[in-house]
Amino acid sequence: MQIKKAEVFEPAEELVEYLENKQLARLAQKRGLNSKAELIEFIEPAAYSQLELRDFPQIMEIADFIIEHIKANNKILIYGDYDVDGITSTSILVGALSRLSDQISYHIPDRFKEGYGLNKEVLASYQDQIDLVISCDCGISNYEEVKFARELGMDFVVTDHHDLPDELPPADYVISPRLLPEDHQGYWLPGAGMAYFLIKAIYERLEMNGAEKDYLDLLLLAIIADVVPLKGENRYLFKTGLKRLKNTDRIGLKALYNELDINPLTINEKTLGFQIGPLLNSAGRIDSAEKGLKLLLADDKKQAAGLAAELYQINQHRKEISQKIYLEAEKKIESGQRQGIVAYDSSWHQGVIGIAAGRITENYQVPAVLMTSNQQSELITGSARSIEGVNINNLIGKCSDLLEKHGGHAAAAGFSLKKDRLEKFRLRLQRLIDQKLTEIDSELKIETDLNLKLEEINDDFYQGLRLFAPFGEANPEPLFYLESKVLSSREISAGKHKKLIFGDQDKKITALWWWAGELESNFLQQTACRLTENIYQGNKSLQLEIKALAPLKDVAKKVKKGKNEKRLLKVIDWRQKKISELEAGAENTVYFAEGLQEYQLYPLINRNYFKKADKLVLLTIPPSLPVLKEIILLSNCQKLILVKSREESLVFNKFIQKLLSLLKFSLKQENGIFNLERAALALSAEEIAVKRALEFIRAKGIISFEYISYQELLITKDGSRDQGKANLSRQNLKKLLNESSAFRSFLKNQEIEKIEDLLNRSLASARY
Repeated sequence: MQIKKAEVFEPAEELVEYLENKQLARLAQKRGLNSKAELIEFIEPAAYSQLELRDFPQIMEIADFIIEHIKANNKILIYGDYDVDGITSTSILVGALSRLSDQISYHIPDRFKEGYGLNKEVLASYQDQIDLVISCDCGISNYEEVKFARELGMDFVVTDHHDLPDELPPADYVISPRLLPEDHQGYWLPGAGMAYFLIKAIYERLEMNGAEKDYLDLLLLAIIADVVPLKGENRYLFKTGLKRLKNTDRIGLKALYNELDINPLTINEKTLGFQIGPLLNSAGRIDSAEKGLKLLLADDKKQAAGLAAELYQINQHRKEISQKIYLEAEKKIESGQRQGIVAYDSSWHQGVIGIAAGRITENYQVPAVLMTSNQQSELITGSARSIEGVNINNLIGKCSDLLEKHGGHAAAAGFSLKKDRLEKFRLRLQRLIDQKLTEIDSELKIETDLNLKLEEINDDFYQGLRLFAPFGEANPEPLFYLESKVLSSREISAGKHKKLIFGDQDKKITALWWWAGELESNFLQQTACRLTENIYQGNKSLQLEIKALAPLKDVAKKVKKGKNEKRLLKVIDWRQKKISELEAGAENTVYFAEGLQEYQLYPLINRNYFKKADKLVLLTIPPSLPVLKEIILLSNCQKLILVKSREESLVFNKFIQKLLSLLKFSLKQENGIFNLERAALALSAEEIAVKRALEFIRAKGIISFEYISYQELLITKDGSRDQGKANLSRQNLKKLLNESSAFRSFLKNQEIEKIEDLLNRSLASARY
């Protein structure tokens, strides 16, 4: 793997003046913002030039066509899809047109019986009942089905946003953002976006201008849940529509917020992408998507509350099913080898295998292809997820002679095949995936956006960076190239992830390295990384997230060490002195404290939030030697002072009780988003201990959770009991807590000379 430096160029002066930073100006131009006017339009919604309605070909003619049907009191069917984009598109059209007519009905297909898109049997069943069909989030590829409906005497309008086929369906009208030029601001709208602008056109014709904004909350759900690019009109709609979603009057959404214990004023991309979206999607995966649609259309509070509760239970069941599939598929992964997984099990649930495949890809950084028996046919159905550099859709396409049908894109794909071709397909695809993995491991180049130096990373730079948010599809978080020495490295997740300290005596920053490799610490390191912000108890600190790391083996850049460069740490024994005897704000002194106890001393630091000082006082003792080493390096102290700590040893039952309190707070105040790193600070424990404790609590059936990032989990109440896993997690956690207690006992009771010797030996490799 190679990490490629970013191109360096002189950015436009007007961008530098506006952003007050040359690096940010370079980033703006790399994002296609080449003038101050373009940048302001991107950053400030009030300055954005909204999409012109008439940019969509024939949209006003389509509006007139639908209005004619409404005036004739004709019966109109809205034909949607079973995912969030499909049900929000249907909700927008049904809700908006029902204001104009009582002849509006809808159909949401059954994933298993009807499959995706239009179905001839379904259309035939409406032959004598419907005059006009309007499809949404589907139909663009259903040439034969649209032709069939027209032959039955139905008028037809297709609204969709998927890739255009070679030949458009023979509908009366077809409207899609993909009919616009690819660089058009509306090109990447979701299906709900197309429905929204069609309603806007209809309302404009009827002099109801602005009434379409009542459906902006539903459109926002689709923009996030369908993972469309956050650029152009999507970005504008998200930034302006979020307030409307937070303050929605929609009875169904209010019921959903209540059922999920969501504070609507704190809704953000994570809430939409990991809580609301998956819950609405779950019905279509394992039950009936119509339940989600009924919730969004509900006009009765009692009915809405009942539907929200039912969807919550369906989603809990979906989580249990996906967890079971994930664990069973995980067993098929061979340890020590970087191989894709191509697996089949007839008992796996067809609607959930894609989620399990996604989790395997995320957790093991390999492509995952899971297959099961189709519930409604003799075929096998498969769902695939992949990593950067492996286009899984292309690889599956190389097996097309064995498949009935297939489709998708680089990161995700689906397919079906006959059972007698399973083994041949599995072996061929496995070989293709593993060959590609071998190839990219040696040839993959990581492209970066900017070349940064440590001294350029500060709060002002980070706040300038946030101007480019929200980040998402087609507007990813910037990736930076950085060269630095690694001063410290420790594992934070049983061999999977590491926490590093980059820098030198003058400047340091912590970094999280997900799926960490081996570290050759005697060289300067080049890294591709992102910049994030930690917030804990009001304190903010910047941190890097590493995507790739590699040594710079140029002889000139080799890290030199000499005896005269080493500074020895002095440990001072104040272990008989109480914390109450210490002086707040003492000169050139910082106080380290973690845990839930409050202290009146200042400045307080922890393993993430640090200040430089000559003296470091340990009010609490870190859970391990590697963590203490980090704190010493980050504070740049020369004297470590041990005092009489009131901190208790980490005992299993008390540790679990404290964690349960944090989980309760997370459910009540943070919409169930639980941060592992913050929990480790609050519990004064190592991150792996928090993970083992969470696994124990889940195995006891108290909670369930799923990872939404490497550091964050989504917590929900109740789960499935598994006493065997609970016993194993208890055993692993007790071992970790005992190791921390032993280290703390060492610092509390051992001779100062032995403590000093241990610390200086540990620090020797990191001295400047």
